[in-house]
Amino acid sequence: MVATASRNYKLRLQGIASPAGQIPLRDLAEIGQALQMTATRIARQVVGAERPGRAPAFIDRVSEIRLTGLTEGSTVLELTLGDETALPLADSEEDTIARRLEECFGAIAANRPPNWASPLVRESIGRLISRAEAAGASEVTASWGANGTTAQQVIALGQVDVTVWKVVDEQETEVVTMSGLLDKVDLRARRFRIHDDVGHDITLEDVIDLDTAARLIGRRVIARGVAERAGDKVARIVEPTLTLEALPGQWTVPPPAEVPAGGVVPRGGISGVTSEEVDDFLAELRV
Repeated sequence: MVATASRNYKLRLQGIASPAGQIPLRDLAEIGQALQMTATRIARQVVGAERPGRAPAFIDRVSEIRLTGLTEGSTVLELTLGDETALPLADSEEDTIARRLEECFGAIAANRPPNWASPLVRESIGRLISRAEAAGASEVTASWGANGTTAQQVIALGQVDVTVWKVVDEQETEVVTMSGLLDKVDLRARRFRIHDDVGHDITLEDVIDLDTAARLIGRRVIARGVAERAGDKVARIVEPTLTLEALPGQWTVPPPAEVPAGGVVPRGGISGVTSEEVDDFLAELRV
Protein backbone atom coordinates (compact mmCIF):
# COMPACT_ATOMS: atom_id res chain seq x y z
CA MET A 1 0.00 0.00 0.00
CA VAL A 2 1.30 3.46 -0.90
CA ALA A 3 1.97 5.66 2.14
CA THR A 4 0.29 9.07 2.28
CA ALA A 5 0.86 12.33 4.12
CA SER A 6 -2.27 11.86 6.27
CA ARG A 7 -1.79 10.87 9.92
CA ASN A 8 -3.95 8.88 12.30
CA TYR A 9 -4.83 9.98 15.82
CA LYS A 10 -6.73 8.65 18.81
CA LEU A 11 -8.11 10.78 21.62
CA ARG A 12 -9.09 8.72 24.66
CA LEU A 13 -11.49 10.69 26.89
CA GLN A 14 -11.57 9.35 30.43
CA GLY A 15 -14.04 10.47 33.06
CA ILE A 16 -16.99 11.53 30.89
CA ALA A 17 -20.40 10.44 32.15
CA SER A 18 -21.47 8.61 28.99
CA PRO A 19 -21.08 4.82 28.66
CA ALA A 20 -17.82 3.57 27.14
CA GLY A 21 -17.73 4.19 23.43
CA GLN A 22 -20.35 6.95 23.57
CA ILE A 23 -20.30 10.75 23.79
CA PRO A 24 -23.10 13.33 23.53
CA LEU A 25 -23.20 14.79 20.04
CA ARG A 26 -23.02 18.30 21.50
CA ASP A 27 -19.74 17.53 23.27
CA LEU A 28 -18.34 15.77 20.20
CA ALA A 29 -19.13 18.80 18.04
CA GLU A 30 -17.55 21.24 20.53
CA ILE A 31 -14.35 19.22 20.94
CA GLY A 32 -14.15 18.56 17.21
CA GLN A 33 -14.60 22.21 16.32
CA ALA A 34 -11.87 23.33 18.74
CA LEU A 35 -9.44 20.67 17.51
CA GLN A 36 -10.15 21.51 13.87
CA MET A 37 -9.69 25.21 14.55
CA THR A 38 -6.31 24.48 16.13
CA ALA A 39 -5.17 22.46 13.11
CA THR A 40 -6.45 25.09 10.66
CA ARG A 41 -4.72 27.94 12.45
CA ILE A 42 -1.48 25.99 12.58
CA ALA A 43 -1.80 25.41 8.83
CA ARG A 44 -2.45 29.10 8.14
CA GLN A 45 0.64 29.98 10.13
CA VAL A 46 2.85 27.39 8.40
CA VAL A 47 1.59 27.97 4.86
CA GLY A 48 1.12 31.72 5.24
CA ALA A 49 4.68 32.21 6.43
CA GLU A 50 6.08 30.47 3.36
CA ARG A 51 3.57 31.27 0.61
CA PRO A 52 1.17 34.12 1.47
CA GLY A 53 -0.75 33.69 -1.79
CA ARG A 54 -1.67 30.04 -1.24
CA ALA A 55 -5.39 29.38 -1.77
CA PRO A 56 -7.60 28.77 1.30
CA ALA A 57 -8.77 25.48 -0.29
CA PHE A 58 -5.22 24.09 0.03
CA ILE A 59 -5.08 25.06 3.71
CA ASP A 60 -8.46 23.41 4.31
CA ARG A 61 -7.30 20.22 2.61
CA VAL A 62 -4.01 19.78 4.47
CA SER A 63 -5.49 20.67 7.88
CA GLU A 64 -8.79 18.81 7.65
CA ILE A 65 -9.45 16.42 10.55
CA ARG A 66 -11.90 13.61 9.87
CA LEU A 67 -13.64 11.39 12.44
CA THR A 68 -13.09 7.79 11.31
CA GLY A 69 -14.34 5.89 14.32
CA LEU A 70 -15.69 5.90 17.87
CA THR A 71 -14.64 2.97 20.05
CA GLU A 72 -14.65 1.76 23.65
CA GLY A 73 -11.81 1.81 26.13
CA SER A 74 -13.43 4.73 27.91
CA THR A 75 -14.45 6.73 24.82
CA VAL A 76 -11.91 6.89 22.00
CA LEU A 77 -12.19 9.24 19.04
CA GLU A 78 -10.36 7.90 16.00
CA LEU A 79 -9.23 10.71 13.69
CA THR A 80 -7.26 11.33 10.51
CA LEU A 81 -5.45 14.56 9.63
CA GLY A 82 -4.45 15.79 6.21
CA ASP A 83 -4.72 15.04 2.52
CA GLU A 84 -5.11 11.32 1.85
CA THR A 85 -3.98 11.77 -1.76
CA ALA A 86 -0.64 13.45 -0.98
CA LEU A 87 2.66 11.57 -0.63
CA PRO A 88 4.56 11.90 2.68
CA LEU A 89 7.54 14.20 2.23
CA ALA A 90 9.89 15.08 5.06
CA ASP A 91 9.81 18.78 5.97
CA SER A 92 6.83 19.40 3.69
CA GLU A 93 4.11 21.78 4.76
CA GLU A 94 1.86 18.82 5.56
CA ASP A 95 4.56 17.23 7.71
CA THR A 96 5.22 20.49 9.57
CA ILE A 97 1.51 20.99 10.30
CA ALA A 98 1.17 17.47 11.70
CA ARG A 99 4.31 17.71 13.83
CA ARG A 100 3.19 21.01 15.29
CA LEU A 101 -0.25 19.64 16.12
CA GLU A 102 1.39 16.69 17.87
CA GLU A 103 3.72 19.04 19.73
CA CYS A 104 0.64 20.81 21.10
CA PHE A 105 -0.41 17.72 23.10
CA GLY A 106 2.89 17.68 24.95
CA ALA A 107 2.76 21.45 25.41
CA ILE A 108 -0.69 21.20 27.04
CA ALA A 109 0.56 18.58 29.51
CA ALA A 110 3.68 20.64 30.29
CA ASN A 111 1.80 23.97 30.57
CA ARG A 112 4.33 25.43 28.14
CA PRO A 113 3.08 26.88 24.82
CA PRO A 114 5.44 26.28 21.88
CA ASN A 115 7.52 29.28 20.86
CA TRP A 116 6.07 29.17 17.34
CA ALA A 117 2.44 29.26 18.51
CA SER A 118 0.69 32.48 17.48
CA PRO A 119 -1.87 34.08 19.80
CA LEU A 120 -4.64 32.62 17.62
CA VAL A 121 -3.21 29.10 17.91
CA ARG A 122 -2.90 29.48 21.67
CA GLU A 123 -6.47 30.72 21.91
CA SER A 124 -7.82 27.71 20.02
CA ILE A 125 -5.79 25.30 22.20
CA GLY A 126 -7.25 26.94 25.29
CA ARG A 127 -10.68 26.44 23.76
CA LEU A 128 -9.93 22.74 23.17
CA ILE A 129 -8.96 22.31 26.84
CA SER A 130 -12.14 23.98 28.07
CA ARG A 131 -14.33 21.91 25.70
CA ALA A 132 -12.80 18.65 26.95
CA GLU A 133 -13.34 19.73 30.55
CA ALA A 134 -16.93 20.77 29.80
CA ALA A 135 -17.56 17.27 28.44
CA GLY A 136 -16.54 15.90 31.84
CA ALA A 137 -13.18 14.43 30.86
CA SER A 138 -10.61 14.17 33.65
CA GLU A 139 -7.84 12.84 31.42
CA VAL A 140 -7.14 12.85 27.70
CA THR A 141 -4.66 10.47 26.11
CA ALA A 142 -3.58 11.51 22.64
CA SER A 143 -1.82 8.96 20.46
CA TRP A 144 -0.74 9.22 16.86
CA GLY A 145 1.24 7.48 14.21
CA ALA A 146 2.29 7.50 10.58
CA ASN A 147 4.10 4.95 8.46
CA GLY A 148 4.82 2.54 11.31
CA THR A 149 5.79 5.01 14.06
CA THR A 150 3.61 5.75 17.10
CA ALA A 151 3.67 8.11 20.09
CA GLN A 152 1.31 9.19 22.83
CA GLN A 153 0.79 11.90 25.44
CA VAL A 154 -1.30 11.67 28.61
CA ILE A 155 -2.92 14.96 29.67
CA ALA A 156 -4.33 15.20 33.21
CA LEU A 157 -6.78 18.06 32.76
CA GLY A 158 -6.82 18.86 36.48
CA GLN A 159 -3.14 19.79 36.24
CA VAL A 160 -3.47 21.95 33.15
CA ASP A 161 -2.89 25.68 33.68
CA VAL A 162 -5.34 27.30 31.26
CA THR A 163 -3.93 30.77 31.97
CA VAL A 164 -0.80 30.06 29.91
CA TRP A 165 -3.04 29.72 26.84
CA LYS A 166 -5.02 32.86 27.53
CA VAL A 167 -4.58 35.66 25.00
CA VAL A 168 -4.77 39.32 25.99
CA ASP A 169 -6.26 40.81 22.83
CA GLU A 170 -5.13 44.38 23.37
CA GLN A 171 -1.49 43.39 23.93
CA GLU A 172 -0.97 40.34 21.71
CA THR A 173 -3.21 40.73 18.70
CA GLU A 174 -3.92 43.41 16.12
CA VAL A 175 -7.62 44.16 15.94
CA VAL A 176 -8.65 45.87 12.70
CA THR A 177 -11.87 47.28 11.28
CA MET A 178 -12.65 47.29 7.56
CA SER A 179 -15.70 48.14 5.49
CA GLY A 180 -16.81 47.00 2.07
CA LEU A 181 -19.10 44.70 0.13
CA LEU A 182 -19.60 41.26 1.68
CA ASP A 183 -19.29 38.18 -0.51
CA LYS A 184 -19.81 34.49 0.29
CA VAL A 185 -16.90 32.10 -0.18
CA ASP A 186 -17.62 28.93 1.83
CA LEU A 187 -20.46 28.83 4.36
CA ARG A 188 -19.44 25.39 5.60
CA ALA A 189 -15.99 26.69 6.51
CA ARG A 190 -17.48 29.94 7.91
CA ARG A 191 -15.44 31.85 5.34
CA PHE A 192 -16.49 35.10 3.65
CA ARG A 193 -14.74 37.88 1.75
CA ILE A 194 -14.99 41.63 1.93
CA HIS A 195 -14.24 43.83 -1.11
CA ASP A 196 -13.07 47.24 0.09
CA ASP A 197 -13.30 50.61 -1.67
CA VAL A 198 -9.79 50.47 -3.13
CA GLY A 199 -10.22 47.05 -4.75
CA HIS A 200 -8.70 44.77 -2.10
CA ASP A 201 -10.31 41.41 -1.30
CA ILE A 202 -9.84 40.46 2.36
CA THR A 203 -10.77 36.95 3.53
CA LEU A 204 -12.90 36.67 6.67
CA GLU A 205 -12.21 33.43 8.55
CA ASP A 206 -14.20 31.73 11.34
CA VAL A 207 -17.01 34.30 11.17
CA ILE A 208 -18.72 34.31 14.57
CA ASP A 209 -22.41 34.79 13.73
CA LEU A 210 -22.97 32.74 10.59
CA ASP A 211 -26.72 33.45 10.35
CA THR A 212 -26.23 37.21 10.49
CA ALA A 213 -23.39 37.05 7.98
CA ALA A 214 -25.47 35.03 5.53
CA ARG A 215 -28.19 37.70 5.59
CA LEU A 216 -25.62 40.43 4.86
CA ILE A 217 -24.18 38.89 1.68
CA GLY A 218 -24.18 41.44 -1.13
CA ARG A 219 -24.45 44.42 1.23
CA ARG A 220 -21.92 46.86 2.64
CA VAL A 221 -20.72 45.79 6.07
CA ILE A 222 -18.19 46.66 8.74
CA ALA A 223 -15.93 43.76 9.77
CA ARG A 224 -13.96 43.89 13.03
CA GLY A 225 -11.60 41.12 14.12
CA VAL A 226 -8.01 39.94 14.53
CA ALA A 227 -5.71 40.63 11.58
CA GLU A 228 -3.40 38.07 10.03
CA ARG A 229 -0.82 39.66 7.75
CA ALA A 230 1.14 38.59 4.70
CA GLY A 231 4.07 40.96 4.80
CA ASP A 232 2.74 44.45 5.43
CA LYS A 233 -0.77 43.72 4.15
CA VAL A 234 -3.77 42.30 5.97
CA ALA A 235 -4.35 38.89 4.37
CA ARG A 236 -7.35 37.87 6.47
CA ILE A 237 -9.46 38.84 9.47
CA VAL A 238 -10.13 36.06 11.98
CA GLU A 239 -13.34 35.64 14.01
CA PRO A 240 -14.78 38.96 12.84
CA THR A 241 -18.06 40.47 13.91
CA LEU A 242 -20.11 41.84 11.01
CA THR A 243 -22.51 44.75 11.15
CA LEU A 244 -24.46 46.50 8.41
CA GLU A 245 -22.76 49.74 7.38
CA ALA A 246 -25.02 52.78 7.61
CA LEU A 247 -24.93 55.13 4.62
CA PRO A 248 -23.51 58.61 5.29
CA GLY A 249 -26.18 61.27 5.71
CA GLN A 250 -25.08 63.15 2.60
CA TRP A 251 -25.77 60.01 0.53
CA THR A 252 -29.40 59.90 1.60
CA VAL A 253 -31.77 61.26 -1.07
CA PRO A 254 -35.07 62.64 0.23
CA PRO A 255 -38.16 61.20 -1.47
CA PRO A 256 -39.48 63.36 -4.32
CA ALA A 257 -42.59 65.42 -3.68
CA GLU A 258 -45.51 63.67 -5.32
CA VAL A 259 -48.45 65.41 -6.93
CA PRO A 260 -51.60 64.42 -4.96
CA ALA A 261 -54.24 62.42 -6.80
CA GLY A 262 -56.59 65.40 -6.78
CA GLY A 263 -54.22 67.34 -9.01
CA VAL A 264 -53.29 70.06 -6.51
CA VAL A 265 -49.76 71.34 -6.92
CA PRO A 266 -47.68 71.13 -3.69
CA ARG A 267 -47.37 74.38 -1.78
CA GLY A 268 -44.64 76.58 -3.22
CA GLY A 269 -45.07 75.24 -6.76
CA ILE A 270 -42.45 73.53 -8.86
CA SER A 271 -39.32 75.50 -9.64
CA GLY A 272 -39.23 76.64 -13.28
CA VAL A 273 -42.78 75.48 -14.03
CA THR A 274 -45.76 77.91 -14.10
CA SER A 275 -49.14 77.06 -12.62
CA GLU A 276 -50.69 77.20 -16.11
CA GLU A 277 -48.21 74.62 -17.40
CA VAL A 278 -49.00 72.32 -14.49
CA ASP A 279 -52.76 72.67 -15.14
CA ASP A 280 -52.25 71.86 -18.82
CA PHE A 281 -50.15 68.79 -17.90
CA LEU A 282 -52.74 67.47 -15.46
CA ALA A 283 -55.50 68.04 -17.99
CA GLU A 284 -53.62 65.90 -20.50
CA LEU A 285 -53.31 63.13 -17.92
CA ARG A 286 -57.07 63.04 -17.39
CA VAL A 287 -57.81 62.61 -21.10
